[in-house]
Amino acid sequence: MRDAAAKSPKSKQRAGTGDKASEEIARTLRLDKGLGFLVRLLDTRFKTLYEQLTAQSGITPRQLGVLLTLHQQGTLTLTELSRYIRIDRSTLGEMISRMEERSLVMRRRNGSDRRSAKVSLSPSGKDALFRLVSGVAQLPGVMLAPLAIEDRSSFLRCMRLVAEPDIGRAQT
Repeated sequence: MRDAAAKSPKSKQRAGTGDKASEEIARTLRLDKGLGFLVRLLDTRFKTLYEQLTAQSGITPRQLGVLLTLHQQGTLTLTELSRYIRIDRSTLGEMISRMEERSLVMRRRNGSDRRSAKVSLSPSGKDALFRLVSGVAQLPGVMLAPLAIEDRSSFLRCMRLVAEPDIGRAQT
């Protein structure tokens, strides 16, 4: 029974082997024209420019997002912070631990609930944020410089629609 299923046309089609259409797609598909490839190139360019403009590589863009959000919003629970910066709680928890070790943030228990914690910006985190913000403020202009000024807002609007379809539609 197992051998018969492995040899059936449907199982080959599902696996993508021997399918003429899949073979043609694989032959003609252009990696450099693919969305994933272009997103990776944008991400690499963004990270490179971020490090150049902030003159450092110790605080990542995501960590900067934590520092900026805590500065603007004040003390937050991990759940609240994860909603603001759109990072899942487990990833955020690990990031906050690393930032806490570097004295960028402070974490304390949220009342009697041992599963919940509140995070706030430390004085060192505030200093780090203030050292980085002028470089970060230059980033959009440098990153979008290849686009005509009148095209930049459309490009950002389209990116938001793709990245966050439900939120993007509500804001357009």
